[in-house]
Amino acid sequence: MEKNTIFLRNKLSYFAFVFLVLITTLVVSNAGCKNPNEYEPQFDSLYPPPSAPQLISPKNDTVIYYQTPFPHDIKLKWSVVEDVEYYQLQIANDSTVLPDANPVNVEVCSTFYAVSKNGFYFWRVRAYNRKWTWYTEWSQTRHFGVFYSP
Repeated sequence: MEKNTIFLRNKLSYFAFVFLVLITTLVVSNAGCKNPNEYEPQFDSLYPPPSAPQLISPKNDTVIYYQTPFPHDIKLKWSVVEDVEYYQLQIANDSTVLPDANPVNVEVCSTFYAVSKNGFYFWRVRAYNRKWTWYTEWSQTRHFGVFYSP
């Protein structure tokens, strides 16, 4: 009986030793492990954003007259920003609410905007890439007028 007890004790000691070695290995190999939700890229891994897009059309102060009733699609176009993932467009019919207008994500450097009433419209664009520290600055704000004139 004593022989079996010694064997069992040695076997348990062996498994305890193996278990401790495994736990120690896991702890040592993951010493820098952090909560993945707290990850922040190293500051030097991000690049400063390039210059803001330049608005191309419609030209500033353009007034467009239509002889047919609304709605009408207005093509908005701006310059390409290299390595962009998407652009954000803000448009409003009042310059004071433009900063609060919900931005629309656009993947190319032009889009159509459906106008449904007479008036002046104010717009601006910025670009985004996850490799940049932030968005580009907003482009200059431009405005154009759209009027139904039968």
